[in-house]
Amino acid sequence: MASRVKTKKELEDEKKKTEQEAAAQAYVEFMATFDEASASKDKVWVKAGTFDAGSRREDSKDKGKLYKPTSKLAELAEKFSSAEKAAQFKANLADRPDKPGKKKEKDKKKTNLELFKEELKMIQEERAERHRLKNIYQRDSGKSSRFEAPDVKIPGFMGMPTEEPNPGSFDAGDPCTTNLYLGNLSPKITEQRLMELFGRYGPLASIKIMWPRTDNEKSRGRNCGFVAYMNRKDGERALSNLNDAESGEQPNSPRGREEDHGRAGSNCLSTTWGVIMAYAGRQDCLRRHASSPKLCERSYSPVLVGRALLQLIHRTIEFVVREGPMFEAMIMNREISNPCYRFLFENQSPAHVYYRWKLFSILQGDSTSRWNMKPFRMFEGGSIWKPPPVDPFLQGMPEELVKEDEEEEEKNKRGSLSNAQRGRLEHMIRHLTPERENVGEAMVWCIEHAEAAEEICQCLCEALTNNSTPVTKKMARLYLVSDILHNCSVKVTNASFYRKGLQSKLQEIFEGLHNAHNIIESRLKAEQLKQRVLQCCRAWEDWAVYPPEFLISLQNIFLGLVKR
Repeated sequence: MASRVKTKKELEDEKKKTEQEAAAQAYVEFMATFDEASASKDKVWVKAGTFDAGSRREDSKDKGKLYKPTSKLAELAEKFSSAEKAAQFKANLADRPDKPGKKKEKDKKKTNLELFKEELKMIQEERAERHRLKNIYQRDSGKSSRFEAPDVKIPGFMGMPTEEPNPGSFDAGDPCTTNLYLGNLSPKITEQRLMELFGRYGPLASIKIMWPRTDNEKSRGRNCGFVAYMNRKDGERALSNLNDAESGEQPNSPRGREEDHGRAGSNCLSTTWGVIMAYAGRQDCLRRHASSPKLCERSYSPVLVGRALLQLIHRTIEFVVREGPMFEAMIMNREISNPCYRFLFENQSPAHVYYRWKLFSILQGDSTSRWNMKPFRMFEGGSIWKPPPVDPFLQGMPEELVKEDEEEEEKNKRGSLSNAQRGRLEHMIRHLTPERENVGEAMVWCIEHAEAAEEICQCLCEALTNNSTPVTKKMARLYLVSDILHNCSVKVTNASFYRKGLQSKLQEIFEGLHNAHNIIESRLKAEQLKQRVLQCCRAWEDWAVYPPEFLISLQNIFLGLVKR
């Protein structure tokens, strides 16, 4: 009887069962390899034949034989201990070459964010160290404020030792610094006032008042500050004139400290500014010659020469020294119409005077950066030539200008404005607008310069009586007069002078306003001007600035009822 043919499903089930049994057998054998008992047993292998690729022949000499493989690592393990094994393994790992394309961790470039974090961390560490040292210093010295001067003895000004140094002097003896320390300043003094006070002695680099920050510092009622000059000589001049000065709101003690802050030094000015001090001819009787008592000899005062012209002059001198006077004559002949070479023909110009002196100096053996400073004559009986300073930017402001500023200051103390102050007052009045901020700024300036109240009142009267002034500006100036009268009772020296000074000018001012009112063609604008002027009079009556009879007379003058 023929056997039954298995179906497709039975065949698949049988095949699947066979595979599962084979997999189970393989798993059992795999797990048996991890068994310690089986691992300790030696395994025997059947050696197969080898094939020699060079001769293309099979070596079947030991084919089919059993052999037991041996491990070289096991032989090394028997020779070394566990510590030696670990060290040897570590050495092998270190000597292992890196995989291609893999970057080392130490050679990895840091990102900008990581660099910024490291920089912030370094700054924080430095700040913490400074605070730690500051706390140690305050604990040891008992000082609780930066406004208190240390008690230690230090060198005096310019590094000269003093037995009793001035309190507040911190001079480190740096010969290049241009900083001045100001101690015991009044809280009312401003940086603008310091600029006017110290600016008389030379150009300033910076001004800084150290305003108090803590309640302890505010309770002391005094501040400190710094003034930096552009030149050391100007700083010394200011120190000698203003040290321990006391005058109203001026600094009580610009304590002769030229402090080294690293902000100003010998390199704060240089010749790269593109100018040089040349010497222009000027007739001046410096001294009289022994044989010619009526002889007026020529001297030379410094002026500025542009950088481009200076380079051309130096280049011309270089070729004249090398080629001789014939080259100069050839240049003068060829460039007679060239404006750049005009210095060769204009004998009295500063550029020509500088050209003649520099050429003579080079021919006498002087270098381009160093020359003889003694006055000389180029030829017998000629004019006296005074060489310019080697570095004119380190000479400071001329003494003549300082004396002029001092004369203006003395004039100001006697009750009048200096030229600069008068110019600023006229500029403020000329550009004054009815806005509260502009009027307030002008009023504060007038109160601060109350010592010249009479001159300021005269200037305001002239500005208000000018018929060509627009009505808007006239009202702005009248508001300025009103604000000055309202604040003339403040505790500022000579501020009360404005009440008397303006009283003598108000009748003239109101007569000028009356004329301006009559000129206005528009009835609406004329009525607006009238209401604003009368409002000012009512405000003065409320403030009790002047007697009512005087205010009524002012209103009558403005309305045209009476004449002045």
